[in-house]
Amino acid sequence: PLLIGISPQVGVHPSTDYMFVIFVTPVGPYFKGGFATNPYVIIRDYDRSAPLGTGIYKVGGNYAASLKANSIAHELGYSCEFYLDAKEKKYMDECGAANFFGIKNNTYVTPKSTSILPSITNKSLMQLAEDLGMKVERRQIPEEELATFEEAGACGTAAVISPISKIDDLETKQSFVISKDGKPGPICTKLYNMLRGIQYGDEPDIHHWVTFVE
Repeated sequence: PLLIGISPQVGVHPSTDYMFVIFVTPVGPYFKGGFATNPYVIIRDYDRSAPLGTGIYKVGGNYAASLKANSIAHELGYSCEFYLDAKEKKYMDECGAANFFGIKNNTYVTPKSTSILPSITNKSLMQLAEDLGMKVERRQIPEEELATFEEAGACGTAAVISPISKIDDLETKQSFVISKDGKPGPICTKLYNMLRGIQYGDEPDIHHWVTFVE
């Protein structure tokens, strides 16, 4: 979905008229390997968005702000960049243009921040985790807590879940290895299959998420 201001105006102020467009197209996996683990790198020299800024909204500027750091991550051999909170650089924020979650002790943990987009995919996964009897926590996640996660992933519309193999912090020389065998963990796999199954009509849609459009 795309919303564009179309008022005939010159000046920096909100539009009064808008055009709403929906692009519909088949897409492949967000990452080339499909549902497979990927390495991430913490980029400290760039912020995706500011606290109390536009990070909680789906606007084009958020993507523009991520392009330089994403390019650096790719040049270094990583699939994507990871941002810490812009204020203190202590807490996990977002993986590029995707939400982050970690799994430990039968608990689904995802960051709480005023600069993170409230992902529909993440909300769906939180609900499915509860359906599986897991506890769900939305709170600040200190970087050092990465060492305690049994599984972790980036989640969003295109990838659904992109399991994380490791997260490197080049400044502190730390490497947080999430997947010891390099494969997606059992909970990430189950959540991925459940959500994809609901989207494709292969699993019961008990939460009434799917809408048929004539």
